[in-house]
Amino acid sequence: MPRMTSSSTPKPDRTAATLTAIPDRNCTWCKVPMTKRLVGGGLYIHYTCPKCIFQHTSKREKKR
Repeated sequence: MPRMTSSSTPKPDRTAATLTAIPDRNCTWCKVPMTKRLVGGGLYIHYTCPKCIFQHTSKREKKR
């Protein structure tokens, strides 16, 4: 059976570029750097501590 290909062009990953603009955050309890990712279509920043699994989500502010 022939393999189907997508007719749309691949979109560039903008997440990496925007994640560098987002401030780093340390865990409230462990004080280790937390991992960050964009959620909710890029409207929220989700931080997760790799050590104790503490999670925090904050809303991104609009650029003026």
